[in-house]
Parts: sequence; C-alpha cells; structure tokens
Amino acid sequence: MRRSVRFGALMLAGCMLTACARWDGTYYYDNAVFADFDPAAEVGDLPAPVTLSVSEANRPAAETTAHQPGLDAPDVAERFSTATVVADNTAVYAEPAEGSRQVSTLSVGQTVEMGEALGGYRAVRIGGTVVGFCPAGAAVMGEQKLYGELPVEYGMARNEKNEYVPASSHLVDLTRYTDDVIIAMQLATNDTSIGEPFYSRNLCMLQYDTVQKLLKAIEVFKADGYTIKIYDAYRPTSVQQRWFDIIQVHKWVADPSIGMGGRHDRGCAIDMSLVDAQGNELEFPTPMHTFSDAASRWAQMSAAARRNVDYMTEVMVSCGFDYINSEWWHFQDTEIESYLPTDHPIDEIPLVAAER
Repeated sequence: MRRSVRFGALMLAGCMLTACARWDGTYYYDNAVFADFDPAAEVGDLPAPVTLSVSEANRPAAETTAHQPGLDAPDVAERFSTATVVADNTAVYAEPAEGSRQVSTLSVGQTVEMGEALGGYRAVRIGGTVVGFCPAGAAVMGEQKLYGELPVEYGMARNEKNEYVPASSHLVDLTRYTDDVIIAMQLATNDTSIGEPFYSRNLCMLQYDTVQKLLKAIEVFKADGYTIKIYDAYRPTSVQQRWFDIIQVHKWVADPSIGMGGRHDRGCAIDMSLVDAQGNELEFPTPMHTFSDAASRWAQMSAAARRNVDYMTEVMVSCGFDYINSEWWHFQDTEIESYLPTDHPIDEIPLVAAER
C-alpha cells in the first residue's frame, strides 16, 4: 500500500516531542497530542466546498451549487450519493456546524443519500428531502470505502518483568487489507457485560504487523472453507479499565495497572470464532465472552467443540499468534512486548477514504 513519507516523518517527530507515550505507567488520552494530525495526508489535500444550509440544500439540483475555491470552472451542482451509515446513533443537525440543534439520529446500516463534504459535514437526504447534516465520516459513500486512520506512535511500555522497554503503535483498519473476514465487534452492541455498548462503531483496528500475520491465517482458513469472525480487537485503555472494573477478574479482562496490563489495548489481540461456507458459526465451548471456567481451553466440551478449538488454535499459532488458557476465543501476537498501549476512543478515530 502506498504510504506518505511526509506523513510518517511528521508523526515520528510529533509523537516523540509531545510525549504521547506512557512513561510513568499511567494512562491518559490527550486530544492535544494529535492536534496536528491530518488524516488527509494519506489521500492528498482536497479543496473544501462552501457549506449549504438546509434550505439551500433542498433547492433543485440546477440551483444548488457548492463552489470549490481555486477553480475557475463554473460552480458544480451539489451531488447526492447513496450512503451506508457506519456509526451508530449518528446525530443529524439542523445546520452543518458544531453546536447546532440536533434534529434526528441515524443507525448503523441505514441507507440514506448524502451530499458532498461541506466543512466536515454532509447534507443528509431521506425520501428526496434534506433532513439535516451529519459528520462527514459517519457513512460510506456509494462504492467509496472509508477506513480508520491513526498516526504511528513511539514510546515505552512495560514488559513481563514490569520493566519499561521501547515500543511503538501502528494501528490500522483491518478491512483496508481484506474483505475475507467478518467484523462483528461485540463491544459496539448491547450484548455486553454492562448491557449497553462501550462504543458505537463496528471498527476493527489492529497493529499493522499483527494484520500481516492475521492475513496469513485468513488464507489458511479460507482454503479450508472457513472465515474468521472477529468479535473484539483493539480496545482503548479506558474501555479496558472500565470493563475490568465491572468484571474484576484479571484472567478474563486484564487489569491495565497490573504487569503488562491488557493485550487488546496494545492492538495485537483478537477474540474470534470461525464460520463455515454456509454462514454457520462452528460449535465452540461457550458463546463469545462467557466469563466462566466453561470458556477454558481445558474445560469439558463436546468432541466437535474440541476439534474446532484445536484446529483454530493450530492455525493461529502457525501464523505467529499465541493464546491464553482461560478463553478459547483469544489470540495475541507473539511480539506483544513491542507494541504500545494507547487510548484512542473508537468513535473518535478519523475515517478517511484511502487506497487498498
């Protein structure tokens, strides 16, 4: 994939100077750290059209224009395209401006029409009528794909001996690299330990190097007629801490303050199962995230469940992953100590249109 040299150099200098690492063992999320991060650096600078009010956006197409500064050509009529909402409970505002009155919400998977990006917002049209404006990254436009994008980070992280060692984080969106996987982030649903979502996006972020190993596993499973279904991947440290405070059992949800802390907040662990060619999930010992001894790899289980656990484990280990005994679904990159824990709220990760 084409990467921006300028982007990488700026992130290396910026992250080291702004101390985005956790040198003292504590965790934080500082919006100022990435104040200069421009996700558009990956796809080039795009001129921003002037914004339209709801009344202007409802004019006939021949009368509705969105001028792009720096172009001598006549104004281009506002164009609407079919879009699929990717962020749950997406707010729709009366005007394309922060602090504007909220008039409705959109749900994940809902199909609407959206106009071109207008200063960070898009006009939302339902049934031929513009109903308001929502953030530009809330939906996938037509055939265009949007992917989560974060800068590379460098710092220090604890190892198994509770010593600080150099570590880095290069979180990427898995769907930018493959379509041969099912993303079903359980923490973005009501089917969680708290009965409500921890975040709203069905977004699977992982370390770049972890993704390369996972792609190998995906190909092995695909050759055998199976597809990986991912229920959890990168989990921000604040979510890790909140979940541990509820479960209070380190072997099921790691306490970020103990030893190396979590694995998911390093972006190198996944919770997964397998689906067959007919779309049926294979038999496993328990449902996903059943925090009991029944979920152990050594618990009593049916012969079919045992075969599936052993098969899945054999493939994942052969591709560079390790596992834990308390959860049949959990796999983690063997290079875990190389990765930096981070706390990027899933719903705030920039979404960009990018090449695959």
